[in-house]
Amino acid sequence: MSVSPAALLRISRLRPGGRIPDFDGLTVLTVYLVLLFAVPSNLTITALGSAGRPASLWALAAGVWWCWWQVQRYVPSGWQPQPVRLAVFAFLVIGALSYSTALLRGLPADETNPADNGMLRLVAWTGILLVANDGLPDADALRRLLRRITWAAALLGGLGIAQSLTGNPLIEWISIPGMSSDFAVLDSRGGFIRASATASQPLEYGVVLCLTFPIAVILAMEDRTRSLLARCLPAAIIAFASVFSVSRSELIGLAVGFVVLLPSFSRRTRLIFAALGIALAGVIAVLVPGLLGTIRGLFTGIAIDPSTLSRTSSYDDAIELVSRFPLVGKGFGTLLPHYHIFDNQYLLLTIELGLLGLLSFLALAITALVAAGVARERAATRIDRQLALALLASALAGAVMMAFFDGLSFSMSAGALFLVLGLCGAALRLFSNPPVPASSQSMFTRYT
Repeated sequence: MSVSPAALLRISRLRPGGRIPDFDGLTVLTVYLVLLFAVPSNLTITALGSAGRPASLWALAAGVWWCWWQVQRYVPSGWQPQPVRLAVFAFLVIGALSYSTALLRGLPADETNPADNGMLRLVAWTGILLVANDGLPDADALRRLLRRITWAAALLGGLGIAQSLTGNPLIEWISIPGMSSDFAVLDSRGGFIRASATASQPLEYGVVLCLTFPIAVILAMEDRTRSLLARCLPAAIIAFASVFSVSRSELIGLAVGFVVLLPSFSRRTRLIFAALGIALAGVIAVLVPGLLGTIRGLFTGIAIDPSTLSRTSSYDDAIELVSRFPLVGKGFGTLLPHYHIFDNQYLLLTIELGLLGLLSFLALAITALVAAGVARERAATRIDRQLALALLASALAGAVMMAFFDGLSFSMSAGALFLVLGLCGAALRLFSNPPVPASSQSMFTRYT
């Protein structure tokens, strides 16, 4: 009996159980985590400029990979709509419409490359969100990825703590042939170093800590497959790092995420967290005298704080800029820093993508929140219910942080946010009880 070359190729790719080797969404997203957190945000491939960040290039490749698997789908029936997927497509369409309108209108020479780069970033974030939404084969893979996310954030937080205590960036030695960087000196506030780890600035670093803290807390409480130390250490490091960041916005985002989790805790658990909070404050007061007073001053002096005054004084300028191109904006990425800096992503989105862009982004965030909430209602086990709630808390904290920071202008904060939004969609697909039929899942989550 003869065997065709195509059959031989397929047989050579199969494992003994008839499974294709496990290069699935979990692997793709794990590589993305490493590139996003371990490679400094300011490190880019020299020939590609600001578009050459390794994490962004990997996200673009992930999006192409997602498209390839969708094209070769061989099960035509049983498809069910994925709300987060549809919402991000709407956001991408508005971005493309704004980009094309800006090109037709004509852009100044110094805005052309930022517009191109802005569109590439939108495509990259969409790609990583789609892989997160569709690429994990089962609920166990989602849990494994969430563990990896919390450990990656913990390592990032550990580096930030070391920067704060030593006053040294500790990453200036990183040099990769063919890549260039513009490492900035560490910022300070009230005489204390504001850590940024491998992020380009403290608030970008803070967004990552806010996004991962609720997940770390739930895993510390519910993940019985790990030792107590392995479960609790990431949450403890992230909490310490958040205090050492000396950032009012980050602490607000952290509080938002924790408040969402609080109603699901028992009275005993709440008392334990209260005791841990007091212990954390005591340790910090001993190790870094004056830090808690500086943080308290950030809130008591908010009315006269320069950063607050800068934010509130920008509203009139934002309204004037929005009035020029109200529907689709002037083009994503084209409001250059030397024009004006808005520490509010929602204002910036309205200027660059118009009212339609703002509404589509809000729709994406709300859709992800609803998806996580529905996933919590449908989940069959307690850990999955709590992880769905943690993803909801993370997405809400990230959405709140965007009101204090132009987070989509920075690769690490934007990449982490879109990853979490995609995982909210994944929770809806994977935690549903009964599960979504295999025939309705994305083909690249199946191996046979």
